[in-house]
Amino acid sequence: MKGYIRKTLTGWVPHDEQAQVIHRRQKLNQVSRADIAIPRNYKTHCLFMVLLNEVTFPNQERYADAQQFRRAVALAAGHCEEMMTLDGEILRVPLPYDYDHCPDEGEFIKKFGAAMTICAAILRHTAPELEEEVARHANEQYGIECPRIFRESAMERAA
Repeated sequence: MKGYIRKTLTGWVPHDEQAQVIHRRQKLNQVSRADIAIPRNYKTHCLFMVLLNEVTFPNQERYADAQQFRRAVALAAGHCEEMMTLDGEILRVPLPYDYDHCPDEGEFIKKFGAAMTICAAILRHTAPELEEEVARHANEQYGIECPRIFRESAMERAA
């Protein structure tokens, strides 16, 4: 079972109904295992999906299907798992950016940053003005240095 907990001065306390049910089931002094994660921010997730689906996908020509494009970005950004085939070949399989595969906001921000770097590289060839905006946002909001950020401005490229 999963529930939300809140840290207080006296310790962790149940924050939602699910957590209260779990808390009531526990015996006094019983030790349990917990994975602590900062819940994902819906606004950040929406911003990420806009970057992929509305900004970068329309400005590339290789993929006709948005889902295939998202998988290609995930693979290039390293958001994948490795599996071994029956023949012993190691394959990298892209993962979705959904809440189950990336439940922690801190982890998601890192993966978002890696994907922003890939998107900026794609936009460099098709929409340089968008590349610069994506790179600037990655740097200002998340401290991520995309390749070629600020080396030349859009004005210098136009000249």
